[in-house]
Amino acid sequence: MNEENKELLKKYIEDERLRGKRETSLMSLKHRIPKLFDFLDEYNLSLNMVKINDVFSYQKWLTEKTTKKGSKYQNISINHFVFSASSFFNYLKREKLVYVNPFKEVRKMREDSKLPRNILKEKDMHKFLNELSDFNKENGLKKQIRRYKVSVISELMYSTAMRINEVGKLKVNDIDFERGVVNVIDGKGGKNRIAFLNEYAKNVLKIYVTEMRDAISNEWNERNKDSLFGIKSAWTEKSVNLVLKEVANSINLPVVTSHNFRHAVGFHLLRAGCDIRYIQALLGHEKLKTTEVYTKVEKDDLKKVLDKFHPRKFMRVENEKINN
Repeated sequence: MNEENKELLKKYIEDERLRGKRETSLMSLKHRIPKLFDFLDEYNLSLNMVKINDVFSYQKWLTEKTTKKGSKYQNISINHFVFSASSFFNYLKREKLVYVNPFKEVRKMREDSKLPRNILKEKDMHKFLNELSDFNKENGLKKQIRRYKVSVISELMYSTAMRINEVGKLKVNDIDFERGVVNVIDGKGGKNRIAFLNEYAKNVLKIYVTEMRDAISNEWNERNKDSLFGIKSAWTEKSVNLVLKEVANSINLPVVTSHNFRHAVGFHLLRAGCDIRYIQALLGHEKLKTTEVYTKVEKDDLKKVLDKFHPRKFMRVENEKINN
């Protein structure tokens, strides 16, 4: 990306910030727009030359590219790149740098609803959370405090299905212990909602707020004293995931990330017989289709049950015994 495009991107990001875009969204735009510049350079196109056919070419170009980890971009990621490009062209149009936004004419690619791997089953989740709460296993007070905080955050997420960026923005007065609810500010899509604490998570969080929070605060936390957990929202996910990975590895469980808790809530409630529309409300999904992804996981479980208990398997095993 040349200096001229860098400056243009900088102005665009600042314009989006002034228009109220969240910092997490701005970070995504900073990552995605340079991919558009790469495409334009490869095809020797300037911004005001881009037509609808070029947008289709951009979509196709993205399907042939790979991530830093070497995997192909999924349709949902490609849609995000195209949406970001459309937002960028809206800015260019407002600034009269282009006449039209050709990205507006493109339909989204069909997205496959997929859950992340390593969603723990209920038994393993209890094992993991119990191990996580044993913070005395850590060497040194600093590491013990870090693990204790992550344990509290994990119980909070497993109860409320909050996203980690939402947790990072919480303030103490967002928690209503009397009603057992959390006021979730600036969730996905910029919409606020109410999340609910189960009795166990409420007690864990109350002990943290009333007895532990001030005692374990340090100078760094003081700079973020308005935050419930004394940490900048932008750093919450990275620091939490590091501890989760360490603990999962220590007890030979698949690596767990902060977002796995949100999906585990939906998955576990469905397995327990909870109506999917209640799950939709608890997770704050606008569309039921988003919640229905958990039914796919349940079908996978049914397939395993079928393979395990279907009588044809018993016949196969008996035949193997006879032949041997």
